[in-house]
Amino acid sequence: MPQRWFDLPQFTFRAKQLASHVGLVAAVVFIALFQLSRSLGADLERQLDQRLEEQALGAAQWGVGEGRRHPEKIAARLSSVLDADVTIFDQRGAAIADSLTDPDREPHGEPEVLTALGGSVGRASRRREATGEEIHYVAVPAVDGWVIRFGVPLSDVNATLRAMRRRILFASGLAIILALALGLLAARVAARPLRAMTTTATRIAGGDFDVDVPSSSPDEFGVLARSLASLAAQLKSQIGELKAERDRLSAILEGMVEGVLVLDASGAVVLANPAATTVLESAPPLVGKPLAGAVSDATLRDYISAARDAGARREGEVVTGKGQAIAVYAQPLETRAGGGVVVVLRDMTTIRRVLSMRRDFMANASHELRTPVFAIQGYAETLLRGSTDAATTKQFLEIIHRHANRLGGLVDDVLKLSAIEDRPREERVRERVDVSGVASQVVETLRARAAARSVSLALDLEPGLEVMGDPLALEQVLENLADNAVKYGRDAGGTVRIRSRKADREVRLEVTDDGPGIAASHLPRLFERFYRVDPSRSRERGGTGLGLAIVKELVEHMDGVVAVRSEVGQGTTFAITFPS
Repeated sequence: MPQRWFDLPQFTFRAKQLASHVGLVAAVVFIALFQLSRSLGADLERQLDQRLEEQALGAAQWGVGEGRRHPEKIAARLSSVLDADVTIFDQRGAAIADSLTDPDREPHGEPEVLTALGGSVGRASRRREATGEEIHYVAVPAVDGWVIRFGVPLSDVNATLRAMRRRILFASGLAIILALALGLLAARVAARPLRAMTTTATRIAGGDFDVDVPSSSPDEFGVLARSLASLAAQLKSQIGELKAERDRLSAILEGMVEGVLVLDASGAVVLANPAATTVLESAPPLVGKPLAGAVSDATLRDYISAARDAGARREGEVVTGKGQAIAVYAQPLETRAGGGVVVVLRDMTTIRRVLSMRRDFMANASHELRTPVFAIQGYAETLLRGSTDAATTKQFLEIIHRHANRLGGLVDDVLKLSAIEDRPREERVRERVDVSGVASQVVETLRARAAARSVSLALDLEPGLEVMGDPLALEQVLENLADNAVKYGRDAGGTVRIRSRKADREVRLEVTDDGPGIAASHLPRLFERFYRVDPSRSRERGGTGLGLAIVKELVEHMDGVVAVRSEVGQGTTFAITFPS
């Protein structure tokens, strides 16, 4: 639709109001001028017509009958007395006398004359051919069928009308100027509160709701100003609530461990929290990406797509191609919410691993406890029956003692591991520990045990190295690793070496043996509880299967990292790294 001139944006309210005010006054003045001119012209012409008719009737009764023999004299006399053109016509409509022209030259058949010949008063206005002057004629019937016609120029009437129009135009000009001044004043007065409300509305649109629009006026502007102030207060309250709700929801989503994805009807991501990026292992940002770009695993993507297409809630667990276990809860959104689906994702890989480790722990613990308990129970029952000799009794008692010691060591390691895990971080000991001093104490502790297996202990320590940690925990770590190296390294002539080095702001400790080594398939599970490379050999040499698990927990509690490298036939090295 084309825009009208008064709707154009460059015209302000003030200009539009002023233009409409002046336009209204101009229209009223024009209508008044037109109507007055028309009415006045009609009145003047009617008065002229009435005067001529009265004069013509009087002349017809007075002069025409007596001047039958000299009509030219009568026409000239009447013209001079009445100041009008006088023409006398006979019964046939032929002009027999004219105060201005020769009767033979006057045209025949004028309408006013024909009307008068018919017995009525005839009237007509037309321009005279000779001069072009506009003449008003009135013709009346006289005696003996004659017609007398008076003609008066309309110049006086037109002059009066022109003078009247000039005066009205002058008055109209003054009225328009006055209307312009008053309109400008009215527009300024009316536009002042409107400008204030426009400024206020602009501030509200820009997000500033602390506005004040004082107005006690009872008119529409006052009502509008108060409504605008009320609207600003309501918007401030509602938007404040929305922002608080948004911030609260954002904080909840960001604090959730579960990943949250919201997909629209087309499958594009419209909302995603940071946990979703972590669970999906995708590069942020996810918002705006299609489902295929946000979820790389095809199995998980198909599961989400099926839930969206089915339009029904769906929950389950999906194992990705990388072995990641993800619990998925998908809830389709209602149509009034735009459709799509909201998906909650939880990485269950660690939980599944922990549950598996717990099951393995319970099974292994039960197995480890069952062997010594059954042995103690069996030999004790045999002794209680009293059917053994002294030598056999001694042998049984030694077996019972050995299994009791093994059971005690197992329980002690379990309690020790539990105590390490349960110790709060703020209660951990953190002090400077001399690595050389701790390593030397470990060597002295294990020297007799190593000598019994013909294994030598060697130190290769960089002097002055210190780490932040617990000296007792570090000693236990090195002792467990060195003791394992003595037990499972080369039996006769073997060497267990403890090294220390500093590199790249780290202190590295290594415990190395030259034993048979460990197959690569065992290395990932070596620090699990009760995991054994060779169960029979471990039990034979008194191992509980918890030593390396204790080592790992102690090292991590001191913010360190423990790792192992080994090859079959090439020995084994346990490496511990601490920040210096």
